[in-house]
This record gives sequence, C-alpha cells and structure tokens, in this order.
Amino acid sequence: MMTGVTLCKPRKESKVSMEYIVNGSQAREIDRCSIQEIGIPSMVLMEKAAMSVASCIMAQADKKQDRILVVCGTGNNGGDGVAAARMLRDAGYIASVLVLGQEERCSEEMKQQISIARHLGVSVFWDNLTGETTFTETSFSEYSIIVDAIFGIGLSRDVTGVIADYINAINRSAADVLAVDIPSGISADTGAVLGTAVKATITVTFGHNKRGLVLYPGTEYAGQVVVTDIGFPEMVTERVMKQSQTFTYTKEDLSVYFPNRKKRSNKGSYGRVVVIAGSKDMSGACYLSGEAAYRMGCGLVHIVTAQENAEVIRIKLPEAIVTGWSENVTGEQEADITAAIHKAAAVVIGPGLGQEAGAERLLDLVLQEAEKLPELPVVIDADGLNLLAKKRLYSTLGRQYVLTPHLREMSRLSGKSVQEIADDMTSAVMGQQAGATIVLKDARTLVSDGDWLYINLSGNSALSTGGSGDVLSGMIGGLLAQGCTQRTAATLAVYMHGLTADQYCESAPPHCMLARDILEMIPKIGGNS
Repeated sequence: MMTGVTLCKPRKESKVSMEYIVNGSQAREIDRCSIQEIGIPSMVLMEKAAMSVASCIMAQADKKQDRILVVCGTGNNGGDGVAAARMLRDAGYIASVLVLGQEERCSEEMKQQISIARHLGVSVFWDNLTGETTFTETSFSEYSIIVDAIFGIGLSRDVTGVIADYINAINRSAADVLAVDIPSGISADTGAVLGTAVKATITVTFGHNKRGLVLYPGTEYAGQVVVTDIGFPEMVTERVMKQSQTFTYTKEDLSVYFPNRKKRSNKGSYGRVVVIAGSKDMSGACYLSGEAAYRMGCGLVHIVTAQENAEVIRIKLPEAIVTGWSENVTGEQEADITAAIHKAAAVVIGPGLGQEAGAERLLDLVLQEAEKLPELPVVIDADGLNLLAKKRLYSTLGRQYVLTPHLREMSRLSGKSVQEIADDMTSAVMGQQAGATIVLKDARTLVSDGDWLYINLSGNSALSTGGSGDVLSGMIGGLLAQGCTQRTAATLAVYMHGLTADQYCESAPPHCMLARDILEMIPKIGGNS
C-alpha cells in the first residue's frame, strides 16, 4: 500500500527562482508548442509522464501483495495511464487497465499505447459506456492501488452519468488513489469540482504545478502533489508564461527577493513607514502593525493613532514616533499628519482604525496626499477598506496602492457576494482594472494587480487569530519602505507571514498561536543579512 508522504521527491529547480503555476490553457499551450514547434514527439512526452507515474508507484508498492488498476479515459491522459500500467507490469507488478469509452473514440496516442500494452500481455478491460461492461464496481475491492487517468487538464464540463458513477465508486473504495496530472473532475483553472471528482492520495502532475491543484477545493482532492519534469523546454514555458504569470515562492526565494542590508548604512537607508491605525481602545492593532514593519527591516516607524492609545504605544514600542489624533481631527493634527506622510517611504492605514468621522477624515487625507505623491506606496487594510467601500473608490485606485481584504471585505469593495468570490477567487483578485495590488486573504491567499497572479502555499490555520492581518499590513509596509515594488512587497510579506505559522507549528499546536507570536517568528524565518 502507498503511504503517500515519501512516495517520491518533487523535482529540484535548476536555479533559485519563483515557481510557475499554470492554468489549463497554459499547460495545453506548453504541450502544443513543445510538440508542434520544437518537434518533441507526443509519444516521447507521454512515455516520460508514464514513467514518472510508474516510478512513484514502484517506490512503495509491494510487487507480491499490491494489485494495481489504472482507470483510463479515451484521451492522452488515458494514454499516460496505459503506458504506466505497461511499465509497472514489465517491472513485475500486478497491473491492469480499465478503459471508459469506445475504442474508436480514443486519441491516436491512446490507441498506440493500448496496442503496445496488449502485445506485452497487459489485461485491458473495457466499459464502452453503453451498458455492456466486463467490469463491475465490486471489482474495485480486488485492488489496493487505483490510478486515475480518466480526465486531464482539458475538462470543462460537469462529470455525469456512468463516468460519475465510476468516480464515486473509486472514492468509496479502500484503495490508495494516484491521480495522473490532476484528479478527474477538478477544474485545472479554478480548483472547482465539476460535478464530482476523484479524491486522490497523491497527484503526479507534469511540468508545472496547476492552479486547480493548489486552489480550494481542488487542493483537498489532490492529496500530496508531486511535480515531475517530463522534458518541456524552459524557453517554451517562459514564452507562454510571459503574458500572464502565475507563480509562488519557496524558501530559497527569500535570499533573492528580500532587501539587502548595506554595511555602511543608517536608519535613513531603510525608509520610514507611517502607520495610521488604532481608534480608541484599539492600541493593539497599531502596535502589531508598527512592530511588524520594524521586524521587516524598515528604518523608522511613525505611528498615528487615537490620543488615548499614544502613551500605551510609547511604552510598548519605544522605538516608534507616536502622534495622537482626536475624534474630531484638528487642523493642527491634520498638518502634523500631512507632514509625516510627506516624509514617509510608505503609508499603512486601516488596522483598528474604526469607521467614525475622524477615521474617515484620515483616509481622505491619505488619499488626497497620495495623489500629490504618486511614487508613495500606500497599504489600505481592515477599517480602511470598509471606509473605502463606502466611498466606492475601489476601482479607481492605481498601482501605488496595496489593498489587503479578506473575503467579506472584498465583497464590500467589489459588490460581489462572499460565495461568488470564494467560488472563483482568481477572477475576483484579477478582475479590477486600475492596477492596485490586491491581497485577497483566505486559506490560500492570492495576490494580483490584474496582470500577474501569486498563489501563496505557506501558512496554516494558526494564522486564524485576531491581529494576524494587522501584522501582515505592517510587514508589507516595512518592505515597501525599503524600496520593494508593490508586487514584491505584497507577495514576499504574504509568503513570510505564512512561514511564521509553519515554523511555529513545528513546536506548538496551531490553536495556541497569537499575533504577537508572528512578530517573534519573523526573525527566525530568514531574509538577508
């Protein structure tokens, strides 16, 4: 039986670089260009794909005890499966094939693979989906490993009828399930379940990770995802992904993208962040955001908060400059805050700010001054977003802005329902046109300015705690102040925010984590010296 976690190792990158994640059309285009333009035969790619599947199974399956059934569709995903079955049998494993569909409707590559398999003695069962079959659901109980090679990345319709029945039967079986490229029934673009879908123990995917394997709910159906190299040329991938990049980070990327420290430098070398946060009795929000900016390496933090919070912040975070504001922001306070904004390398507004008249005036002031300072990056979070939604300004904010909504805040900003956003987070985060960088926070946080998409793979449920978002906004501001672009600051902060939770949970359960623990973990996850 397969245990999943040590079945095989993901491929190693040839160089330190962000990792691409492709959607269905990009995966098909990479495949097409490799075959039709570069001249790599389709059967060569299929053989390599099949070998990666077979190798994963061989790594742990027992030749004498495990019986393997490869359930195939009639397309090239099925061809991958048939070839894998043949390789397994040739290596001494007990492997059979079940094809769902009519032989005359098979792709040419699939027909070739079936012919080869038959010549080598592989048992091939058929269900032509017309009611005549040599295979029944009870037959699944004979197998300890089932390989899902029914549908690949091209599926765009709901799975119904007999094939849906087979998928449900696979899910009811006690077998370990390995999916070929993507679990059948999962959208490669959104991760949505198209009618019904195979729930895999492990998914062996080819060339690059797929959006549908990392986005919810698809990631819950994929199990362990192993990305294998089957020979797609790097130049083809770079060309296809140039138009619309989807990417993620690994730990190695920290040394590439995190700002360097110079030996000859001072606090002015690393920028000033103005954090406008914390209404009365909400001192924690501005503290968490301010310290997070410091922890990311900025040179100076200036906190603008309700007067009632000022003394607490001076004690809690003595490194910060603190300016207090009253409920009715006075002209003198407004002048002081305006001067602070003009000295800033980045502004963060919103954590714990409230939605009273004074808070609204502060947001108006930031928007007004930012218009005069088009190079000044501005992060809007929490109550800042709620105030922004009331003003209906979401679609007008350009590239100097970073917005950090969770799903409900995104609903208020966009006018879409929470469910509509949750069902297609990619469209929600890429749909705005003005160019602001959107950080859509969820179990799988997405970041985009409309031209590119970052999918965060770090983090866990430990981040579901009060103040976690305040820390993230400060982390983004701290990187912006040091000269990072909105893209780099937002994506790197989100990734590092997740890493703090991953590292915390190596020694403590997720329910114990507090937002201040995130601050304590930031120095432990690395960066540059």
